[in-house]
Amino acid sequence: MNKTLTLSLFIIFELFCFQANAQKIIKLSPNETKLLANNTLWTLNATCVVQSIHPKNSKIKINILKNSGIINGKKLSTGQGTLIQVNSNSTLSVSAESGTQINLINLGTDELQAVCST
Repeated sequence: MNKTLTLSLFIIFELFCFQANAQKIIKLSPNETKLLANNTLWTLNATCVVQSIHPKNSKIKINILKNSGIINGKKLSTGQGTLIQVNSNSTLSVSAESGTQINLINLGTDELQAVCST
């Protein structure tokens, strides 16, 4: 019994540590729409660095399809959206509750890549 409990706690600890250091790369071509979802049982917080070939301004539209989240300090719920203007190496702060689904749309003319770390 004690070994089972210890093993279970170790596995849970590893899951949380793995998620804490996770990194995701999101690529968006011009006018591309991408659906993203938080399928975990907890709120995910991430910092994303946006990169592009050209340092000029680009725009990303973010629409919340389900649940809620916070983008750069702005709380958004189902049906709400925001327009974010980004340059190469811009940083975005993102928080998504469990079950949140969003649409990202690259409104610019260049491919964008966001490297997000939790």
